[in-house]
Amino acid sequence: MLFTINKCSFLGTAMWKKLKKWFRRAPQPVVAQVPVAGLAYYRAEDLATLMHRGDLLDLRHEPDNEHDAHAIMIFWHNNKIGYVPGEYARELNNLLGDCDRLCGKIVTIDPESEERRWVKFNIYPQRKRRWR
Repeated sequence: MLFTINKCSFLGTAMWKKLKKWFRRAPQPVVAQVPVAGLAYYRAEDLATLMHRGDLLDLRHEPDNEHDAHAIMIFWHNNKIGYVPGEYARELNNLLGDCDRLCGKIVTIDPESEERRWVKFNIYPQRKRRWR
């Protein structure tokens, strides 16, 4: 394993400390493996060849949505690709009160899949900064 082989001489002491600090701060997803709903209704199929695992997604609340006041739109590079499924949207809207925003990261993408929801992503909160 990379980190067990004489970690200080291999990476350097300062770099090792920075790496440990970064791993401790790396955010955990609040919801994992969420499928994107409504892919067929937006440009997702056209964008599928450009989207990759690890790409960031922007999640935006859509309070004026006629079907669901808790609806959360999903954007990839300012292109709407779908929605957070309704079963997650209400709780995530409650979480939005505690966060500046929610973002996502694609974890699986398979447009050749037989599934209608062929993009799955993890959701991460971006906490409000408190000035001291």
